[in-house]
Amino acid sequence: MKKEGELPPQLEELVSSFSRFIIYQRRLSDKTREVYSHEAREYLSFLSSIGRDVDCTSPDDIEAYLIKRREEDGAGERTEGRILSSLRSFYTFLISSGGRDYNPAGLVEKPREREHMPRVITEEEVDALLSSFPSDDILSVRDYTMFELIYSSGMRISEAAALDVSSYRSDEGTVSVIGKRDKERLVFIGEVARDALDHYLASIRPELVHNSRETALFLNRRGGRITRQAAHKRFKEATGRLGIEATIHTLRHSFASHMIENGADIRSVQEMLGHSDVRTTQIYTHLDTSSLLSFFDRYSPLSGSDDDPEA
Repeated sequence: MKKEGELPPQLEELVSSFSRFIIYQRRLSDKTREVYSHEAREYLSFLSSIGRDVDCTSPDDIEAYLIKRREEDGAGERTEGRILSSLRSFYTFLISSGGRDYNPAGLVEKPREREHMPRVITEEEVDALLSSFPSDDILSVRDYTMFELIYSSGMRISEAAALDVSSYRSDEGTVSVIGKRDKERLVFIGEVARDALDHYLASIRPELVHNSRETALFLNRRGGRITRQAAHKRFKEATGRLGIEATIHTLRHSFASHMIENGADIRSVQEMLGHSDVRTTQIYTHLDTSSLLSFFDRYSPLSGSDDDPEA
């Protein structure tokens, strides 16, 4: 692939105009603008190398470009999807400026990403983990409370770290969570998590707070809001002691999987997780199916297995 900056001046100006279009017309983020502009530049470089004018391109040219990126850069499904999104926006820009009458990138199907099954741990492993925090150490009690809350509600660590004291309503057993794209949702938590939070607020947080104006729910040893990085470090130390392979996000995955295994409907789990699309939540039904299939293979006389479960 050509390096950025090797395009003819007229094509560089085209990329610059596209970049401005992204900001003022599409109102996308600066990060998206950088990515889309980069991909447009790489694509125009490819077209120049094969002597093709951007105004005369077809879906076949885009397919050839994707193949080139796949072979030379090792682009996977996710990268190809990003490239296509960038080029669709680029051709939308060209249409708006009168350079095209249709969007060839819109006729190229996005590659289907391989479904990556999230890692979960068993309920027994969760119990062992949450039972491992010493009750006579204030930071350990804080950690236990935070991780219990995450497992009880399915919230992300970024959401837990951003909670304020006012986010929790003890009488209702609810927590107001600000998720992605600043969307607020109300999650209900179990009795164990409520007891842990009530104890933390009554006995632990007062020992950590240094400034009465501090609003954060979970505090570090200096009295400020705990960071995601610090929480990840503490969690890794705890799982390392027990030999459990998991991250904090594993608690979120495990919450969703265990909820569905125990009969929760997928729409309720979707609301708890804050997923905007139920298809994102459906992966946990696949996990549940996998566990049922494993159980069938081990114990059913119809499975064809010669293993004796009682042996």
